[in-house]
Amino acid sequence: MKLFILAILTLLTVSSVVQAQMRVEEKAKLNVAILIFDGVQIIDYTGPYEVLGSWSRRNVFTVAEKPDVIRTAMGMKVVPNYSFENHPKIDVLVVPGGGNSTPGAKGRGVGKQLDNEKVIKWIQSNAKDAKYVMSVCNGAFLLAKAGLLENLKATTTAGMIDDLKTFSPTTKLVYDKRFVDNGKIMTTAGLSSGIDGALSLVEKLDGIGWAKKIALSIEYDWQPESDYTRASLADMNFPDSIYDTFIGNAQPLDSNGGKLDWEEKWLVNTTASANDLLESINKKWADENNWSKFKPVETANIWEFTDKDGQVWRGQAIVEKVEAENNKLLVILKIKRGQTGKNS
Repeated sequence: MKLFILAILTLLTVSSVVQAQMRVEEKAKLNVAILIFDGVQIIDYTGPYEVLGSWSRRNVFTVAEKPDVIRTAMGMKVVPNYSFENHPKIDVLVVPGGGNSTPGAKGRGVGKQLDNEKVIKWIQSNAKDAKYVMSVCNGAFLLAKAGLLENLKATTTAGMIDDLKTFSPTTKLVYDKRFVDNGKIMTTAGLSSGIDGALSLVEKLDGIGWAKKIALSIEYDWQPESDYTRASLADMNFPDSIYDTFIGNAQPLDSNGGKLDWEEKWLVNTTASANDLLESINKKWADENNWSKFKPVETANIWEFTDKDGQVWRGQAIVEKVEAENNKLLVILKIKRGQTGKNS
C-alpha cells in the first residue's frame, strides 16, 4: 500500500514538474514581429510567417504603422495584427521588401517607406532590443536606411544588389548566398530566399533538428549550404537595355543555363525585319559603357565585357525569321564567361 501511495505521489510530482515546465516554455515563447506596409511583397512576409510560426514555437504577428487595412504589391488586402502604437515587445524583427517604388528611386523598391521617418525610427528602436533582425528581398534598403548594415555583409534581391552598394557604400555585397548572417543582423536575397533565412533563424533559436522538421512539414527542399542565387546566374550580365527593343511585344519561349553560360529564346511580334531588329539590339549593346566588340570576330556581332571580379563575358544576339508566321521573329540571346583575357 505504501509503495502504491509512493508511486502515485511520484507521478503527481512528475506531472506537476512537466506542467510547470510547459507553462515556463509557453511564457518563454519569443515574439516575432513582421513589418507590413502598402506594397509589401506577399511571399516576403508570408514565407517567414509560415516558417517561424510553425508548430506554435513562437508568437508571430504583423505590425503596420497604422491599424488600417494595407494592400500588398499584388493587391491582397491585409489587416495588421498590431500598429506601431500597441504591439507587444519584439524579440525577432522581420523586415520584408515590396514594390511601389518612389519615382526616381531606382532599386529601392520599398516605396515611400524609405522616406517615412516614423518607419525608420520604429525599425531602429525595435532592432536595438531585438534578439535577431532579418530583412527579406529589398527590405535590406530599410535596414540600410536605419543604419543597421554599416560595415556588414549583406544581400538583397538580384536586380538591386548594385543599387544597395550605392545606397549603403560601407555595406559589403554578397551575390552568391541566399542569406547572409552577421550574427544579430541577417539579410536574404529575393522572395523565396526569406524562407531560407527564416529556417536559419529557427536553427539558431531551436537547433538544426527543428529547422529540418519545419522544412519537411512545409515540403520545402531546404539547402542551407546552397550557392544558388538569382544574382549569380549568367543572364544577369545581359544589358537591360537590349530587352527594350522587343520585350513589349515578345513571349518567352525558353531559357537555360547556370552561372557560366545562358541562352534564352523569345518570340517577337513585329513588322521589323530580322536584320533591322538585330541592328537595334546591337546598337543598344554598343551604347553600354562596359561592353565592346570582340575584336577577332567583329562581323559576328559578339560583345564582350569584364565584370567586377575580372571575369570576361561574351554575349551575342541572333534574330531569325519564323517560317510560316507573319510578323514573327525568333530572338536568341547567348552569353558565356570567357576563358581568356579581353579581346584575346
